[in-house]
Parts: sequence; C-alpha cells; structure tokens
Amino acid sequence: MATYINIHGNNIPIRASDPSNPVQGEIWYNTTTNSLKGQGFSSGAWSSGGNLPTGRSALSGSGSTPAGFAMGGGTGPTASYVSATNTYNGTAWTAGGAMTHTAAYAAACGTIPTTIYAGGDGNAPGASNTYNGTAWTSIPALGFDGYQLKGAGDKANAFMAQGYYSSSGYYWNGSSWATKTAVPTHNYNTSAVGTYNDASFLGGNAVAGGAVSNIHLNWNGSSWSTRTVMPVSGGTGGQISNNAPTSSFWVQATSPTTLNWDGSSWTTVGSLSTARSGGASSGSSSAEGFIAGGSGNTTATEEFVAGSVTKTISTS
Repeated sequence: MATYINIHGNNIPIRASDPSNPVQGEIWYNTTTNSLKGQGFSSGAWSSGGNLPTGRSALSGSGSTPAGFAMGGGTGPTASYVSATNTYNGTAWTAGGAMTHTAAYAAACGTIPTTIYAGGDGNAPGASNTYNGTAWTSIPALGFDGYQLKGAGDKANAFMAQGYYSSSGYYWNGSSWATKTAVPTHNYNTSAVGTYNDASFLGGNAVAGGAVSNIHLNWNGSSWSTRTVMPVSGGTGGQISNNAPTSSFWVQATSPTTLNWDGSSWTTVGSLSTARSGGASSGSSSAEGFIAGGSGNTTATEEFVAGSVTKTISTS
C-alpha cells in the first residue's frame, strides 16, 4: 500500500491552518501557530465483526482486517481438527481453499495470497504449505513436530521459532528450510510479529515448568536479542501485524488487555470485549487488526481500528 510520502513526496506543505481531514502520516507547517505538525495514531477501539461460519479454537491467522484469513483449528481433541479455511472482507467470512491436511496450533503468516502455514498438531504435524489465494501447495516438511510453532514473514521468506518440541529457529527461503540459532529462552504458546529478518516473539509459557512469561525476543536474520519486556505476562491471545514489528500489538490470553509496541516501549490500548486465547489473529500494523474464534470455540470476530490525532512535532 502506498504511503503518504509515496503519493505526495517529501516536501512539507506550509499552511495557515491545519487541514480539515488529515490522513495518518501527513506532516505540515502551520504558519499561524508557527509549529510543525503531523497526524499520528492514538489509542483505538475494538468492535464486533462478522462471525465465523463455524466456531473453533487453536486456529491460525494471516492477512489484515479488510482481507483476513483463518485456518484450521478444532473444537477439542485431534479428531476434531479441520482443514477448513475462511477469508474475511471486513464484514463477513466465506469459505477459502481447504488445506491439504487437518491441523491446529500451527504457524501462519503473510497476506492471503502469500500465506505460509507450517507445523501444528494434526494428521501431518510437520507439514508445510503455501497459499495463492485459491489453493494450497505442499512444500518441504519441517522435519519435526511443529506443535505451537509461530512465525513471521510470508511464503517467499519466513522465520519460525518457539515450537514446543524444538528450541531452534527455522528459515524458509521460498524453496527450502534451514535450521537457525536456538532461542535464548524456550517458550511455547507465544505470539510472533514482523518479517523474516526482523521478527519478535512475545510472551508464552516456559517449556520447562510452564511458567508464564513477559519476554520480548527479536530475531534480526542472524542472531537473537532481548527487547523491553511486556508490562504483563501471559500466553498468546493473539498477535497483530505480520510485517511491522516496530508498529505492532499483542492481545493477552487471560484478560482483554491489548498492548501496543512502538519500537521502543509498550502502551495499553483498547480492550477486547471478551478475553480469549487460540483465535486467528493478524493485521498489517498497529492501526488495524482482527481476532476470530478462540476460547470456548466461539464464532465471534472483533476488529481493531486505531484512532487518529494531530500532534505538534518538537525536538524536546
């Protein structure tokens, strides 16, 4: 999607008054107040969206609110897992192409036509597949049981880690998998946001002992580092933003709390109407996202939209 700068260039317009309907990212100089101003994000809110056709939990999600994708999941034990997928247009869910196998608790990332789905629990726990918007294609398997694996990127380049049965990282280059450096803290039930070479893995439960965590790990394409921990601990409720780790947010599993990461610190933003875990969740940035299904095999979908506010820019 084109940004304001892509469309209008880098020149800062000079105005006697603020624009009546500024877009997020727009910058201008107000000669009346002698100040540089810009339109930025503010805390947003969650609202109800269209229900999934079938309630289930342990789903995986990719895409964004106007083009969302929910995959797999089930209503209980492995026998209940499905191969069904659903696409979302911001209003209603419709059936997508069925996966090549039944699965739940798997990693998924990308937009709808660039989705990669790998690991999980089901009748082919190491399987990997990519989607073109209509049908699935099998790709080389991970080679291990990828239960609770999480990932960032898309089918051209993806990075996955924090599976229950492996502490290693796994890089997909579009044709094959390569094993990468193990995570410094091995959790499962985590969330992941970002790209293949700038991926953040959030929270979860320790594989050894199950203790809940507020950890924030980042993978830069070659090594791991620790970033500012989240102000709360917990397993995954959902993650928003598959491609913007410096502008993403996280939904706590045990409360409706939503946290936003701006690249340096965490803040609390709008809360879900109902806390949930195991839902399909995704988004393109901290400005929008969705979560569907999850706890109690609900069909409910909630959508997040960030607010917009005019701010004065200063060097102080």
